[in-house]
Amino acid sequence: MRRVLAILISLFLGVAVFQVFAPRLGAPIDAAWHDRHAGAILIGACAAVGVFVALTIASASRSGVELLHRVGIHSTPENRAVLAAGSWFAAAALGVHFSAAAFNPVPGGQWVVAVVLGGGLALAVFCLHRIAVHDHAYRTFNLAALTLAAGAIASMSLTGTGSWWALNFSTLGTTDDAAAFSFNAGAVLSGLAMVLLARALTSGLAAPRFGASVVGIRVLRVFIVLLGLCLAGVGLVPIDTATAVHNGFALGAAVCFAVPALSLRLLVPAAPRRLVALSIGFVVVEACAMVFYDGLHVFSLTVFEIVAFSLIFIWLIALTVMSREPGTIKATASDAAGAALAALQVAQRSVSRKVKVLHVEFPAILAEERVPDGTELEHVPKARGVPR
Repeated sequence: MRRVLAILISLFLGVAVFQVFAPRLGAPIDAAWHDRHAGAILIGACAAVGVFVALTIASASRSGVELLHRVGIHSTPENRAVLAAGSWFAAAALGVHFSAAAFNPVPGGQWVVAVVLGGGLALAVFCLHRIAVHDHAYRTFNLAALTLAAGAIASMSLTGTGSWWALNFSTLGTTDDAAAFSFNAGAVLSGLAMVLLARALTSGLAAPRFGASVVGIRVLRVFIVLLGLCLAGVGLVPIDTATAVHNGFALGAAVCFAVPALSLRLLVPAAPRRLVALSIGFVVVEACAMVFYDGLHVFSLTVFEIVAFSLIFIWLIALTVMSREPGTIKATASDAAGAALAALQVAQRSVSRKVKVLHVEFPAILAEERVPDGTELEHVPKARGVPR
């Protein structure tokens, strides 16, 4: 699943990078246009390959890390976290670029927003990735979240809907073209990934130390499955085809997040206190965002959607990471094995070479230490097992 998601993310972001450098619509088609178009294709293809390689290394399993070590690529939690953080920074920067007009009121415009938003997101991903990179559920779900973001960014780069941010994100999926396909496909695939990962995301809370019953864990997993299906439904039913059904899926996603988050203590009696507090806090933030959008009209539906879906994905990641054994929240678990194995092999070869040299040179050294009358020096010990 991780390889499939990495390929889709690289394609989406490659398209967005191509759009950054492609000739603008209305430009005269001449030799310069063709040169720029060919250059944009090359840059986009290189970006797609680079993103795929970065995400493949960042999300590699233990066997993948050992393979990297065997081919001479030194992998550590830190450099894998850098690759994951860099991918998220690129996604945030591209998203800001293709909605630049929305940030004109901000002092400094899109550049300040790109640095602050992208930098903050990259820092958060770096800190999280380096301590949770050993967890396969986290690595996969991180890619699922990035798939949704990359699909939306590719749609932003291709859409002709104008100021879509003044309406809502769902506007990106209404044009019946490549832009709509990118947005809807990203939503569907990330939702299906959530469905498939429901068991893995809650496996930590199913540990006996949390005192959760079988029914409680099943209820939690059912809500996560329904949440993923609602997210997929948002992509399958664009807002311009069946508005009521589309809004129903969006509302269903919010409910399927709020109910288990608020009742986490009932479902899992001994759940970590920080996780319970975080879950309740996220629901409060989402409720406040709804008031600011629908009641006070402080910001648009687009901003509310960003807040809501960000909280959902962050909550699911927290559900995975914060429920693990304290001793397992260390990023060196898988990488240290490969690194130690490589270091051991190098040390073994070095010791073998030194032993061979010792067997050859030590008799000659003993011979040189003799005095002229043929007697051995008293301070030179005889070597046992060395041929005379």
